[in-house]
Amino acid sequence: MRGNPSLEEKPRKQSVRQMFADLFSRVRPQWRLIIIAMIAVLFVALIEFAIPQFIQFTIDIVIPEQQLDMLGWIFAGVIGGAILLVGFQFTGSYLMAIVGQRALYELRNDLYKHMQHADVSFFDRNRTGDLMSRMTNDVNMLQQLLSSGLLNLLTDIFIFIAISTYMFYVNWQLATLILVTFPLLFYLTRYFGKRIRKAYLKVQGSLADMNNHLQDTFSGVRLVKSFAMEDYEAERFSERNETNRHANIDAAKNFSLFGPMVNFVNYIGMGAVVVFGALQTMEGNMTVGMIATFLVYLRLLQNPIRRVSRLMNTIQQAAAAYDRIMAILETRPAIQDPPSAKTLSIKHGEITFHDVTFAYEETNVLKHIDVRFQGGKTTALVGPSGSGKTTITQLLTRFYDPGEGSITIDGTPIDEVTLSSLRSQIGVVSQDVVLVNGTIRDNIAYGQANACMNEIKTAAQIAHAEGFIKELPDGYDSMVGERGVKLSGGQKQRISIARALLKDPKIILLDEATSALDTEAEKAIQAGLAQLLQDRTALVIAHRLSTIQNADHIIVLDEGRVVEQGTHEELLRFNGRYQHLHRMQYSKQGVFS
Repeated sequence: MRGNPSLEEKPRKQSVRQMFADLFSRVRPQWRLIIIAMIAVLFVALIEFAIPQFIQFTIDIVIPEQQLDMLGWIFAGVIGGAILLVGFQFTGSYLMAIVGQRALYELRNDLYKHMQHADVSFFDRNRTGDLMSRMTNDVNMLQQLLSSGLLNLLTDIFIFIAISTYMFYVNWQLATLILVTFPLLFYLTRYFGKRIRKAYLKVQGSLADMNNHLQDTFSGVRLVKSFAMEDYEAERFSERNETNRHANIDAAKNFSLFGPMVNFVNYIGMGAVVVFGALQTMEGNMTVGMIATFLVYLRLLQNPIRRVSRLMNTIQQAAAAYDRIMAILETRPAIQDPPSAKTLSIKHGEITFHDVTFAYEETNVLKHIDVRFQGGKTTALVGPSGSGKTTITQLLTRFYDPGEGSITIDGTPIDEVTLSSLRSQIGVVSQDVVLVNGTIRDNIAYGQANACMNEIKTAAQIAHAEGFIKELPDGYDSMVGERGVKLSGGQKQRISIARALLKDPKIILLDEATSALDTEAEKAIQAGLAQLLQDRTALVIAHRLSTIQNADHIIVLDEGRVVEQGTHEELLRFNGRYQHLHRMQYSKQGVFS
């Protein structure tokens, strides 16, 4: 089985233009809010452009002519403009926040849905902490850009256009002198932008590594404590935290140098305005008020440049996060419905493996398996650990596809039917029980949202689970805790059996379904299992041979091959591998008895 490479490898670099194009396509449905926000931004630019005109009017007219009565109007005009500025800035900022949140809501949903439809091998290759980091931290980086960064960018564009036009209208020589510094600013932005983005890729990667460690140690806290490894794990976390610290310092170094360099170039422009403007004033081509206004406009013109320097930090953080997000969205599942997939209809439930070979990475797990599982009968799979028993069940549910050969149900190849129609008719009870953090009722009815309470209780009774459920304070509404931590191993397994019973599938896969039960509970469940397996095709994996002696057929696997098959009595007479396993198991029981 070979799939896409691990996400931990360096993601393919996306251009900033691609990122903005993708984000724009996601915000486009909110065009009404965007138009209103842009109108608000336009008014912000106009007001910021208008306020400095009061300064020129005051210096050139009010002061020389001592028009004291105009001071009150000028003050009112400035305050009025400031009030309008607050209102329009709030409107633009709030509406863009709504637009950004809706876009990120859809992106996060798309990302989660894409991962839910990924094949099992995708999760084999990638660590849970890294996937969680991409779902949360990386998407949050884009949130900063959409919520505030784009609004500031739009505002700065309008202000830049308005002020540049005015400056060229008043004095094109001085305006040209100022704008000469802009190519240098553009070069600095490009140069530092690449370095900052590379640095933030390392930051995001180190953060994902920390999340991986947290997920491993928190979920395995009992293992850590049972081996007294708290200090060891704390040291390992400290190492990852140190890597993250260095990555952030490297990013901060580049950003901290970028800002002062931009300011240095801006001061060159300011010096040009002061010197050249003074010469123009001495020659009578400009007034003192015009110079003052030019300096204010220059400051307003430089503010977008300063904000762009800060925005560049946000953009490069978002770009690094976008690379990691797209690494997931560009991954295509190796197992999916074929274009002409049909719905599987199971009548007899006869399963056939036709010369099936399967390898995980480079290791052969199954080798040329040719077996038939009779419909409506119970077939047991036995053999030593690693012989390929569980792999057969995972191929049947199409968690993986065989490298060679094919698998059919009632003569229909399973890779020609929809995954939903295949898996909806297969019930699985595994030795590794997975419970969601909800109530017992939620866990039994998982996947069967329309199940009524009577059906849930009936399934629990057959699985011999109702006894302990009734003893719980809240009965079926009792919380099981994360991964079912509030229940014993046997209780969790009985919940899993009840869940399979409620599903009422055509095919049942029992992978060590009673391994966590004591002898008394196992015997009590056998009657329920017999009812579950009746008239259904069942594949039962068991290490305890006593649990499968009544199976209709037994297949013995060893090193990925079928070495024997028959009934319990037939295999004992063969004096082969099965008899060897039987003799070893019962001799061990004799020793411990």
